[in-house]
Amino acid sequence: MSLSHHKSGHIRSSQPVEAAGRLALQGYKSRGAQGFTLLEVLVALTVLAVGAALTLSLISGSLGNIRKVQLRTRVVEHAEAVMELALLDGSIAQPTTFTGNFEDGTRWSVNVEEYEPPIPPQMQPQDLPPNLPVKLLSYTVEMFSPDSRAPDYRLQTLKLVNKRAQQPSGGLPE
Repeated sequence: MSLSHHKSGHIRSSQPVEAAGRLALQGYKSRGAQGFTLLEVLVALTVLAVGAALTLSLISGSLGNIRKVQLRTRVVEHAEAVMELALLDGSIAQPTTFTGNFEDGTRWSVNVEEYEPPIPPQMQPQDLPPNLPVKLLSYTVEMFSPDSRAPDYRLQTLKLVNKRAQQPSGGLPE
């Protein structure tokens, strides 16, 4: 291998550049055949660990959100069941309040009040029909989680009821 001095002051090899590239490539191939360096393994493990941590964090957050949705759904179902039972109770004809608990610790309350519809401005109180045989009752169901003081969920509706107290019949009709 002969070396020549170039005008620019750099030393040049008379060996073709391609042959030098082949030698460097062969050296790289033989080094790569030995395996990964410790640094390469550590970098790969770090990337894998960060990916696994992010994946587990996403899964954990998703499971927490699923749990919240399930609890909310159960509260809504409880509220609907309480409202249906209160509306079906024919003995309620006056304002009243009652409460209860579910097995899972969820508390509920039902508040029944008389409802007076707002009078439109163009109508006067004397324009309203006197002594209607029916009245409106406002039903409010509030749901409380076991550790909550304020209602977590509230349902409201109106029910039209007879003003006259319902009297049980004394016997069979004649």
